Amino acid sequence: MLDALKNLFGGRRQLPSGTPDAPLSGDVRALAVGDVVNHDGSDFIVQGALRFEEGGFRWSEHLLVDDARRIWLSVEDDEGELEVVQWERSRSPGTTPGPPKLEYEGVAYELEERGTANFTSEGTTGAPGGGRAEYADYSAGDRRLGFERYSAEGEWEVSVGHRISEHLLDIYPARSGS
Repeated sequence: MLDALKNLFGGRRQLPSGTPDAPLSGDVRALAVGDVVNHDGSDFIVQGALRFEEGGFRWSEHLLVDDARRIWLSVEDDEGELEVVQWERSRSPGTTPGPPKLEYEGVAYELEERGTANFTSEGTTGAPGGGRAEYADYSAGDRRLGFERYSAEGEWEVSVGHRISEHLLDIYPARSGS
């Protein structure tokens, strides 16, 4: 698999020195565009990243793509507690955040937080290069329901997700060849 990726990228891809086939396991905080993430039996390439900041608090979202799927991983390190959530965009238009409790696809969620954050976009994400984004996050145990929009007039993007352990990810960082 790694040789095929090196060929795909014209040999520009190198793994960490001294560990030609060893992943940087679990350090999801260091994900970057071009990295390869092995998760759930599939190899995904990080196609894009959104970096958010609100009141000194930072988090990121990463678009992972393989041949058949597009998933997002959000990564939050809140005072030493790491939360990684795997998200998939929902196809249910017209749903909007608002109430403190919301039922969605048969699951009852509670509002966790809502706000507006500055963001920057790297690679290909479908979002503008930067600006302000409004968000609302709901939870039900390890399940998540997220809303985002990138302008006051824009449509809400709805995503459903679930928490995962960062230890389920093998990360192969992209490096420029020398």
